[in-house]
Amino acid sequence: MKEQEERITNALLAFVDFLYAVVFGLVLSQTFTDVILEPKKTVLEKVINVLLVIGVFYFLSWDWLHGRRLTVKNPYKGYGRFFIKVIIAFLAYGAALGAIEFQAFFWTCLTLIFLFGSLWAKMTIKEYPESEDKYELMVILIYQTVFAIVGGVGSFVWYNYVKRVAGLLEVIMFMLFGFVFLLYYDIWIERPEGVMGGPGVPFVSKKIIAKIRRLTFKE
Repeated sequence: MKEQEERITNALLAFVDFLYAVVFGLVLSQTFTDVILEPKKTVLEKVINVLLVIGVFYFLSWDWLHGRRLTVKNPYKGYGRFFIKVIIAFLAYGAALGAIEFQAFFWTCLTLIFLFGSLWAKMTIKEYPESEDKYELMVILIYQTVFAIVGGVGSFVWYNYVKRVAGLLEVIMFMLFGFVFLLYYDIWIERPEGVMGGPGVPFVSKKIIAKIRRLTFKE
């Protein structure tokens, strides 16, 4: 029975990986056809658009890799977390599509990813109450809920009172928002070296993160 469960779990993981592979492939393809090779866009518009796509793409890759790592260490015990990852993959494509089309609804998709990620962490804790990753899962649960609220408010204000199409200022704001999210995540969670530590903050070494952590928590 245990061997059969492991086979089913591996099949579910492979299916989720396949979904993300499709999403990432579509993102790369549409970035070239709808942005880089689009003759109606100016060079500046293309640069801003590509920066936004890169920011969203990095976050989606980061989220998938962390979820994959935690799932390997805490395998599925049911189908709840699996279907949540499927929904997140669907939202990931929506977020990337919004970034490619310069539409503000990508904020909404990211906010929903935060919310479903929090739910996924909560279900993992319920399935593995004694997991060695419980602290990280608790941080994800609280942290992503807070950022979902912040992102939801920002998305509502931007979409209804600013404009529906992103500009240079909005892209810079999003990049800063994403950088702060990744930075504080790494500060709160001390992760191992190598691939098991997952991707970190762009352009910031783990040594710098460790120094900031010591100063923050006065270790």
